[in-house]
Amino acid sequence: MSGKVEEFKRKLEEHERKVEERLSAIRIDDLLASSMQIKTALVDGIGEIRYGRLTVEDILAINSIKDPTERSIEAITRMLRKADPAVTAEKIKALPADIFAKIVTALAKEITQNFR
Repeated sequence: MSGKVEEFKRKLEEHERKVEERLSAIRIDDLLASSMQIKTALVDGIGEIRYGRLTVEDILAINSIKDPTERSIEAITRMLRKADPAVTAEKIKALPADIFAKIVTALAKEITQNFR
């Protein structure tokens, strides 16, 4: 019985050592690289849309906007522009309201986690 306990302890210590190695190996550049990744979201009735994650710099700029609708437009513009440089606030504003609402809904989780 004590052999099994010793084996379990050894495996647990090895697992904890590996976890510590992974955690200590994270560098700021690794985290920055993740902010540049392009993601996709399924927009109901439209299809897949490509976007990038908002950065702290984006959040600071977006939070300076007082009007909540303009703030949403800026957030969506910044996210979509990361995947498609041709996206502008003017183009987002020109979208039909129902399409804009669908995009906001699809990206809402990504957006709201940045404003808590």
